[in-house]
Amino acid sequence: MAPHAHQEAKKRKHAEHGDNVASKKSRMTVLNSTPSSEFSAFSEVSIKLYIHLAPMWVSKPIEGINEQLNAFLMKYIPEVDGVVVAHSGLRLETADGRVMYDCPFSHFFIRVKLLVWKPNKGEKLAGKINLQSPDHIGLLIYGTFNASIPREHISQTHFEWRAAVEEEKEKESDDEENTSEEAEKQYEYTKSEFGEWVLKATGQGVGQNDGVLEFSVVNLVSANDILTVTGALLSPPTTKDTTSTEEAAPSTKSHKEKKEKKEKKKSKKEKS
Repeated sequence: MAPHAHQEAKKRKHAEHGDNVASKKSRMTVLNSTPSSEFSAFSEVSIKLYIHLAPMWVSKPIEGINEQLNAFLMKYIPEVDGVVVAHSGLRLETADGRVMYDCPFSHFFIRVKLLVWKPNKGEKLAGKINLQSPDHIGLLIYGTFNASIPREHISQTHFEWRAAVEEEKEKESDDEENTSEEAEKQYEYTKSEFGEWVLKATGQGVGQNDGVLEFSVVNLVSANDILTVTGALLSPPTTKDTTSTEEAAPSTKSHKEKKEKKEKKKSKKEKS
């Protein structure tokens, strides 16, 4: 074979190898998926993955594989349709890897279990309120995953937006702060400075249960390795402990009483 023809054949081999490696690099086969529990959005997913191991890991391949698997953590992976939270049960499919042509990387398959957060539409989730506005309610699920309940998915039959009253924005006097400091802290963190969403029937804020709100999943959006949940608030939230909730959050009546006290104090000062 002429030198020129030999070089062309070698280039074709490298090109074919590159295409093959590229296709296998992105190849992740899901073997099975098992929900952690009936009411959980977490699933254990077993996968078969094609690995390219750099020469620097030749003496410690498991460490090198774990390094690659760690790159999946807390990212939305389309192949498993969820966010990878953890991995375990690593197993090599073959005892040795393949080194092809003049590529120094070792190529081989592994099997591993992934703990994946993959909620489904229609499921019930609970998140902690971190933002309230007339347009939506923002939440954090497990302190990590973002969720949003837009206004159009909040039942106007059961809920309404209550803007903050100017008097409520003013600081309490020293004696009032001493008597109700703890209760106020527990209540205020669920509200925004502009107001809050409340139950029409009771006037209580939706975050009365320690700021935790249960909602239904209506849509899931993945972008830039992040999974965002869109929820709906269609019915009044259920509270596990009504007594503790009432103790933790002052009622609308108590706010009215404070307002009346302030007005009386102001009128007394004006008279004096």
